[in-house]
Amino acid sequence: MISQQFTLTDGLLKRFLWLYGLCALLSNLAYLFGFYFLPEGFMRSSPQVGVGGLVATTGSFWMELAITLVLNLGGVALLVVVLNFNQVKGVPAGYLLPISLAIAGGLIAGTNSFAASDLKQFNAWEGTALGHSIGGFETLAYILIVAATANLGMYQYRSWWRWSGEWKPVQFKGFRDLRLTKAEWAFLVIAILLFLFAAVRETLMAKPI
Repeated sequence: MISQQFTLTDGLLKRFLWLYGLCALLSNLAYLFGFYFLPEGFMRSSPQVGVGGLVATTGSFWMELAITLVLNLGGVALLVVVLNFNQVKGVPAGYLLPISLAIAGGLIAGTNSFAASDLKQFNAWEGTALGHSIGGFETLAYILIVAATANLGMYQYRSWWRWSGEWKPVQFKGFRDLRLTKAEWAFLVIAILLFLFAAVRETLMAKPI
């Protein structure tokens, strides 16, 4: 039986704050890199912006809101939970998703590559508020979900590299052993509320009622 030894899985608040701080740092660095070193619109061909563009073409406010929530909750959030079933040297694999999204989000904002909006139409004050209440809340929600489900690991990998000779997973839990504490359930509820608020803000910006 393999035990969870990595300290990042010890304590809900600790792992949340650690991951949030790392994502904030990487997002800010990516923003500055994109702003100063990449051409405007550089990220418009990325999958993340492409999906946003497709969602923005929907015909009504309620349809766009529903699709946004399905993508965030039924797509990315569910992927986070599935990834957290796996650990590499005790590190939940779900940690990789918000980190990658933070970097991509920083690059998209830094290069003004949004699908349905132009940052130049907002002043710094308004733009910062929009950023925190849409992308910022979505990122926060993902991190809450990652932190809340970090202890749901069932499979342990000894290496990140498939060809290392130690990649084969070892199962140390079953589905019947998976449990969430009351605090972890609270994190999930808060995450859902943040997704809802961010989706409404984003949809209202594209399609005012």
